[in-house]
Amino acid sequence: MTSVHNINEKDLNTIRIACALLFSPELAKNNEFLKNIDPASVKKAYRDKAKRYHPDLHIYESNEMIHRRKEHFIKIQESYELLNSIFRENTPLLFDQGVGRGNIIAIAGAKGGIGKSMFATNMGVLLASMGKKTVLVDLDLGGANLHLYLGETRFKGTIDDFLNRTYSTLQDITVKSKHGPLLIGGDSSQLGVANINFAQKVRLLKAIKQIEADYVILDLGGDTTYNNIDFFLAADYGIVVTTCDPASYLEAYNFLKVALYRKLNRIFGTESAYGGKKDPVLENIIHQFTFNIPVSRGSKIQDLLTLVKEKQPGNVSMIWGIISTYHPYLVVNRVTDQCNAQDIVERIKVLSKKVLSVNVECVGRIPYQQEIEISARELVPVVAKHPQGILAKETRCIVNNILS
Repeated sequence: MTSVHNINEKDLNTIRIACALLFSPELAKNNEFLKNIDPASVKKAYRDKAKRYHPDLHIYESNEMIHRRKEHFIKIQESYELLNSIFRENTPLLFDQGVGRGNIIAIAGAKGGIGKSMFATNMGVLLASMGKKTVLVDLDLGGANLHLYLGETRFKGTIDDFLNRTYSTLQDITVKSKHGPLLIGGDSSQLGVANINFAQKVRLLKAIKQIEADYVILDLGGDTTYNNIDFFLAADYGIVVTTCDPASYLEAYNFLKVALYRKLNRIFGTESAYGGKKDPVLENIIHQFTFNIPVSRGSKIQDLLTLVKEKQPGNVSMIWGIISTYHPYLVVNRVTDQCNAQDIVERIKVLSKKVLSVNVECVGRIPYQQEIEISARELVPVVAKHPQGILAKETRCIVNNILS
């Protein structure tokens, strides 16, 4: 177990603040307490504080008091998520800092041909040029082509070889690209490669979380399959790419909705903070809501909260906790003068807030550029060819908006 003195002062101070909110300021100052804290105690502290501060459990108080409780509950929720993200299967809070230090960024979109792989590639090249150890992972298992955007046509092994155990670790198939980032490539030539089973998915996710890098960027497939959604939800940062095309931004919203529904349905999954003893009644309520209510009835997440409040009021804070930790980002690609990107962003944001009770943050708009199409043909990333160009500038802004 790593000593508290081996963690940099900034990270240690962040941990202390989170512990002060969940436990007490006195315990947060105690190094011995920090060294021995475990997931069970964090979960218990969170539930105790949620009962005290969650606004939905105090609806008869004044609006001012409800507002205060809401503000404090948000801080409690953020503290819980911070501490919970540190744990890996009941390891102590101050675990070995040498493994899995990377921030995982998932790039998704529910439609092909929107520039998702291009964006992932150039973000990877940009981060690598900033001196960050960056790994690009091609998780478009049915249509892997990320390597081509990096100008790489050959590598010794792919994710398929890892899944069928030809190679035992992802490190064995990781290659250094000529433009900076490391690459873990895919291979869509094998029949059925996109249809990996649950055990394979769990093994792959575990391996990805153990990658030693500053940033790990996942290029996902353009669909809403369970595998694709689960990769998206496993990331620290989830970015959904859309264009100004109506089919694209409608599918972008659909991806956001399906991902939230999947997150709720996996509330007792092994990957969930609430995993463990299942509650069949609550599971059935969620399942009935997300699978059986017709869209024409205009169902909203608030309707689910109402159902839970009626039938299982003690679990309202749990459901709200799942929803409040869902923070997807949006990037609008191929923006032209004829495209009102702001209008598209507002539509998605308003609909997501109204129906899903989720805040979607737009972190960037990438203008259409002829050089992007040229670079795709030349197999050279635009950011590598034009490090001071428009795409490099916009991608840098997006990185700053997400990671700062």
